[in-house]
Amino acid sequence: MPRYRVIDPEQNVIEEKEFADDTKAYDWFKTVEVPDDALGYAMEVDMDGEWTRFEINDGGTNTSPAADEGTGVA
Repeated sequence: MPRYRVIDPEQNVIEEKEFADDTKAYDWFKTVEVPDDALGYAMEVDMDGEWTRFEINDGGTNTSPAADEGTGVA
């Protein structure tokens, strides 16, 4: 199962978690880990041992937290 992590604006890892798909990981990032008005937080996914940027929070109101399926690891 793919592993995701949340990075704060100072580049510290604040949480890591496994998800079966990108949509669940994106929802976790947007609705649980990072408040909508917080800037500079990022989510990364472990792709074959390398962390790759998946999402960056630019603040604002998030009316639709679900990502399109297939945007990261399948």
